[in-house]
Amino acid sequence: MVAIFALPVTLNAKYVKLLNIAKLIIKEMNLDINSLKNLKKIHFIGIGGIGMSALAFILRKWHINIQGSDLKINYLMPKLAESGIKYIIGHRQENIDNDVELVVKTSIITDDNPEIIAAKKKNILIYTRADLLALIMKSYKPITIAGTHGKTSTTAMVSLVVDAGKMDPTIINGGVIHYYGSNSKIGMGEYIIAESDESDGSFVNLPSHIGAITNLEPEHLDCEIYDGDFTKQKELFIRYVNQIPNNGLCVLCIDSDEVEKIYNDFKQDRKNLLTYSIFKDADIKAYNIVTGFDGLIFDVIFEDGRKIENIKIPVYGKHNVSNALVAIAIADFLDIDQKLIKLGLSNYNGVKRRFTKVGNFHGATIIDDYAHHPSEIKVTIDAAHNLIAHKGELICIFQPHKYTRLRDCFDDFCNSFAMADKVIIADIYSAGQEKIAGINQDSLIAGILKTGQKNIIKLEDEKDLPGILKSITKKGDMLLFMGAGNITNWAYDLVEK
Repeated sequence: MVAIFALPVTLNAKYVKLLNIAKLIIKEMNLDINSLKNLKKIHFIGIGGIGMSALAFILRKWHINIQGSDLKINYLMPKLAESGIKYIIGHRQENIDNDVELVVKTSIITDDNPEIIAAKKKNILIYTRADLLALIMKSYKPITIAGTHGKTSTTAMVSLVVDAGKMDPTIINGGVIHYYGSNSKIGMGEYIIAESDESDGSFVNLPSHIGAITNLEPEHLDCEIYDGDFTKQKELFIRYVNQIPNNGLCVLCIDSDEVEKIYNDFKQDRKNLLTYSIFKDADIKAYNIVTGFDGLIFDVIFEDGRKIENIKIPVYGKHNVSNALVAIAIADFLDIDQKLIKLGLSNYNGVKRRFTKVGNFHGATIIDDYAHHPSEIKVTIDAAHNLIAHKGELICIFQPHKYTRLRDCFDDFCNSFAMADKVIIADIYSAGQEKIAGINQDSLIAGILKTGQKNIIKLEDEKDLPGILKSITKKGDMLLFMGAGNITNWAYDLVEK
């Protein structure tokens, strides 16, 4: 007779736990594109986010079973459903069913999220969005667009130009590209083009064969990895440049002081750097910039004397010329014909929430824009001011986003509205942050008043907005909605049906 000895329950439980951890590590080490495609189901926590939905769309096009959850419905949900992606409103442990083999989360999802708890109980592999994006990109030659502002629009322009160059890229963007009607596209070519988001520092984990930095300013410093220190953020951008191989290309905007400093630090040692500007001498420079009836027209000169003339993009604002220079630089590096470069840029009709015309209200044009940082607000107002020129008044409706951002950039926010005829300031969209003493709607209004802008209205309640605008709006005016919160809904709700 054989004696059977049982481990003590506590030791047995520890053994099982260690075994499960070991299995999880092995599974993570072996996860690649092919094994990803063989997973039974992938669950996204926060699937309604613009970045998360882009990945979900891509994976679904690979015929992977995708589902996800979010706290509320938004405009992306119907598109998810149309693609065969199940979405669930609310985060609950039961959402993580037995078929789920991978959970994808954003950096803001914490360990106490019920779906994270459920995934850990079931020893399911958990990836961040950046982890998954990096995994996908390793199967391609990656092109990434980094920078504090302008990433989404620039990524869209690069995508359209590379696509026009018959390279059929895969695209993952941080905004819906109007030309495609989506924030993602599956291509059959060797390149993938992705927006490289610095908000949580994870952008340095993405592989890059070709990269670009559009600008660099203090932003997202409330993120744990930056800990309020702009120097730490700059160090990550330096790391980003260093990671681009010598046979690749790094495109740098020297109109940004901080980016120019990075270029000056690297130019002796790195030969794969290319500068661009609309104000200074650079490897690629825009000139003869004209705002026309249908958008912008400009010429470009390369350092070697080559020119591309009469480039047209059907959008407004000099910042879009700067964005276009990135697309031109990358296309030139890829030997795309100049005619196709111009064709690709002419196809750029914007990105959702980037100076998007949404309709009319009492004869005024309603524009919706994501601008939520002082620099973004200034260039957006400048574009609007030039467009409306003497036709009517520019009425700005602004919803501050995050207490920390308003605190860290307070003076710059106050000085951002000088070119507006009237300004309506809404309460702060907290994005889950705690209030900060002395940083509020009233302090911002007081600060703006000190700059000499006297035409300011305090929005006590969003329900009051239609009545306020009806009383001050006339035909020919422009209503410019700006912010990263739910202000976009106000713009669309205002549209005359």
